[in-house]
Amino acid sequence: MEQVYTGKMQPLDAAEWAAITLTAAANGAIAAATFECADDPLLRDCCKALCGVLADKPLYDVMQMNNNAVYYNVEHDLPRDRLYLASIAVQAAKKAALAYLNANGVPYEGEGLCDCLK
Repeated sequence: MEQVYTGKMQPLDAAEWAAITLTAAANGAIAAATFECADDPLLRDCCKALCGVLADKPLYDVMQMNNNAVYYNVEHDLPRDRLYLASIAVQAAKKAALAYLNANGVPYEGEGLCDCLK
């Protein structure tokens, strides 16, 4: 049976936000990844790139991802002053994966969690 989990990330002082929804297959792999985000073309590109990378990955592996999953897969180069958008997308996906892990009794205490997820 598929399970659906959504993680939302919004920095305190920013108008940018992203919500990543992960649909988990019965085997714990990501069957689908979708997103909603603030109306920002670069943030949309970051979320789209990340959702493309997540397909068929085990949910546990999402916790090990970093911004490189976005940087190397985004359609356009991210300007240096907007690199944080990749982090917003990645942390939203980690929130969704952590919700799955917690709901299914899978402990996770490894690296990859920002303070907002602890």
